[in-house]
Amino acid sequence: MKDGSLSSIHGDLLFQQWVPGKILMSGEYVVLDGATALGLASRMGQSMAVFRGSQPGCLRWTALDHLHNPWLQANYRIVDGQWSVGEVSAEASESAGLLQNWLQAAWTLMAGPNEGSALGVEGASWNDILHQEGLTVQTQLDFARSWGLGSSSTALALLAQWLGVDARRLYALTTNGSGYDLEVAMQNSSILYRLPEGRPITNSLSAAPLEPIVQPIAYRSPQGGALWLVDPGGKQISAKEVGRYRNLDTNQRLACVEKISSLSIALATCQDVTMMMDCFEQHDAVLEKLLGQPCLQRSAGNGFPGRLKSLGAWGGDLFLAVSPSSEDAIDWLENQANWSIYPFEQLIRCEA
Repeated sequence: MKDGSLSSIHGDLLFQQWVPGKILMSGEYVVLDGATALGLASRMGQSMAVFRGSQPGCLRWTALDHLHNPWLQANYRIVDGQWSVGEVSAEASESAGLLQNWLQAAWTLMAGPNEGSALGVEGASWNDILHQEGLTVQTQLDFARSWGLGSSSTALALLAQWLGVDARRLYALTTNGSGYDLEVAMQNSSILYRLPEGRPITNSLSAAPLEPIVQPIAYRSPQGGALWLVDPGGKQISAKEVGRYRNLDTNQRLACVEKISSLSIALATCQDVTMMMDCFEQHDAVLEKLLGQPCLQRSAGNGFPGRLKSLGAWGGDLFLAVSPSSEDAIDWLENQANWSIYPFEQLIRCEA
């Protein structure tokens, strides 16, 4: 939609932004302990538009999926610094509660002594506009929520940009992830990403946020074969996988950091499909031993003329298929029940 048509549907347009989604090519799990990870920016992302409302004190939030259907519609109010949400459908209640927590954290940061960019428009703060006129927020995904391209991390990045708060601190206050996904959105770029000493950014309002080491890169897909992204029809809950990983032996986790880091760096500049497959094989071998579970290639890739690689938490979301034999590989992939196959460069931003 163009700005004018949006404003005619809602009130005056006050803020508008778009950020890209992501995939985690390498470094899953171990990035939490300081391993270098390779995060690639998607061609698809999420947009946010903020309008003047018509109900003072009410923030009306509508989230649209990639088919322009609303998957979340909720009214929020803040009284004495505490956010509450009105009645929502049962299927949207968890998402509505999550968004309530994000708003609470963002508004707390916005009121902090170091957040000086909370002004909205015409010299009025967003808080003033909310209480005097109300606000309407509409988000729009370009990708299916089940793909795992970052519907949450892109929304957090947009929320932080809208309200002018520290995005890294907002992320740390509301999630348990590494933060690489937020950085892809904020940098609008593929990146090599590392947490210093494997420490979380900070989940404290008082502590100074820890700066991750972020290197934007111009990613080029390898030659000598073909790559696809595959939707297996499932969705992984990353937060649960993060919790399970953190219960593993610390020394065993830390022992994997150096090897996984070297593979991430190699994959960032890898220009040959055969070399990419070798890196994936080594990467999977390290994590299989650590996690005590088979990699995707072993569990679902029997007979595939190439390599299947999980992108992020093992067991769901999109995964990568790479092969030096394009025709044989696509025949095998299309013969798998319930799998949807997409050319890699259709979804992932690659340099020519």
